[in-house]
Amino acid sequence: MILRESDSEWNVNGSQTLLCRLPWGAAELAARLSIRFSPSFQQPGEWSHAVIRLDGNVLRLAVHNDGAVTVEVRGDVQNSGRCLPVICAALGIPQAALPWVADDLSAKPWLLTRLDDNGNRLPMWYFREREAAEAVARNYAARGHKQTYEVVHVP
Repeated sequence: MILRESDSEWNVNGSQTLLCRLPWGAAELAARLSIRFSPSFQQPGEWSHAVIRLDGNVLRLAVHNDGAVTVEVRGDVQNSGRCLPVICAALGIPQAALPWVADDLSAKPWLLTRLDDNGNRLPMWYFREREAAEAVARNYAARGHKQTYEVVHVP
């Protein structure tokens, strides 16, 4: 079941993964999913988007100026490739019908964690490159919170 989520459920920090391009435009996709697209101010070249939850994962459907609709996976998903068959099943299409699929669907090996005031280590976002994860960690640390952030390699 596909659920429309608030735009606040999406976080642009370099951990998100572009998954695929869908074979339909915004109007047909909105009708198929019974969702509405919102104006997009996050990314250049986009005119609208919708944030959805599917099988527990948060995805972003972005409608680009050329009419193409792409699917992105939020950064708290380590293996975005596992989302591809789920989105295809929800849309009732075979993966071969997708006009474009990302080349690298492997698991992201770098995890940004947060150590809270009570000593709990919490996973935050997965990244492909260690440098990107460390940059986000520095950004969080610069905000002056008491928590500490660490980038760890995960299998």
